[in-house]
Amino acid sequence: MKKLFTLIFALCTISAFSQCDDSFFPFKEGVSFEQTAYDKKGKEQGKTSSTILSVEASSATVKNVFYDKKGEEVANGDYTIICEGNTLKFDFNNFIPEEMLNQYGDADVTVEGDFISIPNDLQPGQTLPDGSGTVTIKMSGAAGMTIKMDMTITDRKVEKSESLDTPAGSFDTFKITQKTIVKMNMMGMNKTTESFSASWFAKEVGMVKNENYNQKGDLMGYSLLTAFKN
Repeated sequence: MKKLFTLIFALCTISAFSQCDDSFFPFKEGVSFEQTAYDKKGKEQGKTSSTILSVEASSATVKNVFYDKKGEEVANGDYTIICEGNTLKFDFNNFIPEEMLNQYGDADVTVEGDFISIPNDLQPGQTLPDGSGTVTIKMSGAAGMTIKMDMTITDRKVEKSESLDTPAGSFDTFKITQKTIVKMNMMGMNKTTESFSASWFAKEVGMVKNENYNQKGDLMGYSLLTAFKN
């Protein structure tokens, strides 16, 4: 019975790893990569350096270090990526436009929300599940103002597959578009805005490129994979 249990556990573990190996993220300890953020004119705004600290069964722990445009570290933190069945689940925080958070400077930002899922078997024309979350921003200083934003990520669609060239290399990707609805509450006042984004994902790599647009369809900024070390 013990040998049977060990065999079943081993087969389940192998199955989990094989599914994760086929996902849109590098489930391998020690892999590091870098995303560089740019404004709409292509001027560098900062970098995010990521390292996979550990991989256990079907989850990976990733450390992020954030740098401003001067190359100075401004924040760091860990997050978890989960591979469940044939679906990859990203922390909601990964889908918050960096341009939106940067405008609040050194405020205390808390993000809570669903995991955003990406199946392993993406196909052009496919529709993906919605996601939602809440961003709470506590401003520093005497005022101590708190801003709450309820966010819904919807209309997620796989537009097409295409090859992208980046400073980190060339990648075969799938382009995913989506709409983000933000309901903001600040000092008793409510405001709803919409924005749009497009993200390109590659197998065993993750996000290769991301573009953010305002409600009018004007580009606000973008990020690009600028380094990847396997």
